[in-house]
Amino acid sequence: MHTPLDADDLAIIERSRSASFISIAREIGQVFAHMLGDGRSVIDPAETIWTAEAAEDLRARVEDNPILGSTQGQWEKLDLQLQGAPREVVLLAAELVLLREHAVRNIRPDVRYSHVERVLAHAEPKVELPETIAGWLSRPTNTAGAHVGQGYFGRMWRHIIWGSSFVRYWTSLPESEREEARTDPWALQRVMLASGEDEAEFRNAMQFLARPDAFELITAADMKKRIRNGLADRINGGSGAGPYDIDRDLLEIRLELAREMTEPFNFWDSGVRELWDPTSNAVDPETDSPAEPRERHYWMYSPGEKASEWEQFSSEGIMGIAWDELGNLSAYPTKDAVRRALDPGGSGASKMNARLAVWQFQNEIAIGDIVYAKRGRKELVGRGEVVSDARFEPERESYQNLRSVRWTHIGSWEHPGDAVLKTLTDITKYPGYAQKLEALFVGVDDVELPVTSTDHLPAYGMADFLDDVYLPKERYDRLRSLLWRKKNVILAGPPGVGKTFAAKRLAQSIMGLKDPSRIQVVQFHQSYSYEDFMMGYRPNEDAGFTLTEGPFYRFCEEARADDSDRPYFFIIDEINRGNISKIFGELLMLIEADKRGQELRLLYKDEHFSVPHNVHIIGMMNTADRSLAVLDYALRRRFGFFEMRPGFDSDGFTRWQRGVDSRALDSLVRTLIDLNKVIAEDPALGQGFAIGHSYLTGPLEGEDLEEWIQSVVEDELIPLLDEYWFDEQARSAEWAEKLRAVVA
Repeated sequence: MHTPLDADDLAIIERSRSASFISIAREIGQVFAHMLGDGRSVIDPAETIWTAEAAEDLRARVEDNPILGSTQGQWEKLDLQLQGAPREVVLLAAELVLLREHAVRNIRPDVRYSHVERVLAHAEPKVELPETIAGWLSRPTNTAGAHVGQGYFGRMWRHIIWGSSFVRYWTSLPESEREEARTDPWALQRVMLASGEDEAEFRNAMQFLARPDAFELITAADMKKRIRNGLADRINGGSGAGPYDIDRDLLEIRLELAREMTEPFNFWDSGVRELWDPTSNAVDPETDSPAEPRERHYWMYSPGEKASEWEQFSSEGIMGIAWDELGNLSAYPTKDAVRRALDPGGSGASKMNARLAVWQFQNEIAIGDIVYAKRGRKELVGRGEVVSDARFEPERESYQNLRSVRWTHIGSWEHPGDAVLKTLTDITKYPGYAQKLEALFVGVDDVELPVTSTDHLPAYGMADFLDDVYLPKERYDRLRSLLWRKKNVILAGPPGVGKTFAAKRLAQSIMGLKDPSRIQVVQFHQSYSYEDFMMGYRPNEDAGFTLTEGPFYRFCEEARADDSDRPYFFIIDEINRGNISKIFGELLMLIEADKRGQELRLLYKDEHFSVPHNVHIIGMMNTADRSLAVLDYALRRRFGFFEMRPGFDSDGFTRWQRGVDSRALDSLVRTLIDLNKVIAEDPALGQGFAIGHSYLTGPLEGEDLEEWIQSVVEDELIPLLDEYWFDEQARSAEWAEKLRAVVA
């Protein structure tokens, strides 16, 4: 039985939610108001689209006419399914696509925009997107929303079927039930669950967008369950395994955590994740492994309450942190150890802000980082560079845990907006914010944030590459030779063979060390252009346009300024997603190995430009994505192609496999090897669709091996086979059963 929440509880919960997450739900809220109300479209309010007739028409077009065959991707199939569709059906499809992608953070705004526009292209007469909706679609990547995987992106057609089925069911309900669902989030969830075969990821996204006051924006049902289970002790145990119980438990867990925390939070935030995922400790799940060299970080710091210690700290060239009762902070190996020390009475309080500040001061700040000292929320009093590791000075009366700082600026500056209240905040993930602060101190409007220069970068060579990347030595030698000879190489292969990982490791092995300043990664997409890649005009705050240099131009200039014998590596993910001629322009000639150093006049600038000899380009190409265009033949001539294959039989993988010593894993590997033979022999698929070894990269430390193997099979491999053999369900089911038998 769940505890009823009163008005004070709901107010606490509301304050605990991230403003950016609430914002994306509120702006899309009018879609739900019409969906559950008068049925009108937000794209064209003159049309009524949320009707049983339009929903059934759309459902039938997609579900009853799946367009068998594997030569087309899901968007091409949807184009065919929408041919001749009534205007209201096209608008309904567009708004369902809008909803499914509005909840996602890891999608580029131009891709989000192009998907909606692609659907609307079928409407007659032509539809113009209102400025409000165009603004929603332009939300930058990673601003807010759920981080979803390929399984979510690849199930667009299923999301449309589920959305259509929900609308059809909704309109069949008596008005009394609909009114209850409009006001009660749990009644709305019951309606969603009763509307047909559940599509949990899309339903979870829809629940949040419709009622962000009650639901978490976590799309994966198993992840919701994992978080609930990890925090169930906060509410005296979980109440059940169904969606309703898990979501109610998460709401009550949020309330308990919110009573202890002073600022909004998400369950993935540092300081919160460790509560339900003890294996995470100091490692951010969205960053590289701790072994990777780290770029410079930027910190907002309060030198005592209202900067009470600033005069002393600035004159002595130090920064310190309170909580002297903890003693030497180096004695605490984990964040949880810090939490327990801050809570000696064992009350179970999370002490989130204090724990995070203590941990980051001791373990995450690094030499070369930039610190901005603040007084309150409106004033900055200094800027400095960290020049020492953390140390403990017990002879001091207070602030015994210290770091040395070279304070480059001391004075008073108005902070742009309100600064955060916390003692210590890593603001690196907000590069625009850090750039504004740097501009305050250095007096330059367009500040580049440099990476930290260090004399102690980790060494990395061929032996390290062969340990990390499951590639035989003879193939590594061939790949390295190909890159040196052609200057440009493309790693081509199916998903899961480690193309991106191998590209970075290849660059590092050639450099002989892990130097992030000489590697840059970009990703191509259908709307990527020369102006994004090289240079072009961009709108400015004065309603005019400014010539802006792109990443490739800046990278080449950095390489040119360095010694010519120091190689630089420009890595392009999804290189075949872009319009190559449109992106490269005159660079198609300049990137050729025998044209390096030759100059051409740039399109947008009265300047002659060349690609330096020490710049190497590594592209990655997914051979299993049917939606991608065939590569430009002019590009093919300028790149060497290297096939990346599943590495189940490589020395490195078999060594790792023996170390795991699991019968289930051994059986799964044998099954995948057999499955890849079948995929390779399938004329509609082929070797380019083989399943790579990266699917079996291993569980997190402390994670149950059998649960991890079961999750890989159920949540990654079987959905992939459903997509591969969409038109051969018997074959997909056969191999699904074989895979399930491995973990039975």
